[in-house]
Amino acid sequence: MAKLTGAKKKAFLARMAKGRAKKTKSVRKPIVKRTKSATNKRKSVPRKTNNMAKRKSRSSRARSAGGKIFGNPLLKKAMIGIGASAITGTVLGMFAPQLAPIAKPIAGFMTGGIVGGVASVLLSGDGLGAFGSILGGNTASNTGLSV
Repeated sequence: MAKLTGAKKKAFLARMAKGRAKKTKSVRKPIVKRTKSATNKRKSVPRKTNNMAKRKSRSSRARSAGGKIFGNPLLKKAMIGIGASAITGTVLGMFAPQLAPIAKPIAGFMTGGIVGGVASVLLSGDGLGAFGSILGGNTASNTGLSV
């Protein structure tokens, strides 16, 4: 690298001196707080209330009264099981009536679990007699006099 002379040397040394110079901190002026005169009264502006929140709370309270009865998970499973067994019984009653008493509790069990299966068995007209045909027992034996 060539040796600096003349104006270039002077400019280089000025840049170096500028970097070595101590930097002074800028002093911030304190912010003047504005004080309000006591003679001016503030006007109170009425706040707008959120009417949507009131509407929501009212409707949720109205819904919750009926929802407590049907919100019970055990009752929900029972209703699902009963509904599925009723639909299954109706459809199978048209096409295969001999399978309807067996399929109704099975459909209730598959959709509503144990609770749905038990509810469908208890509320169906067959009751526990529906399982008697599976096990081979005589559920309804009509012994009459034949002449």
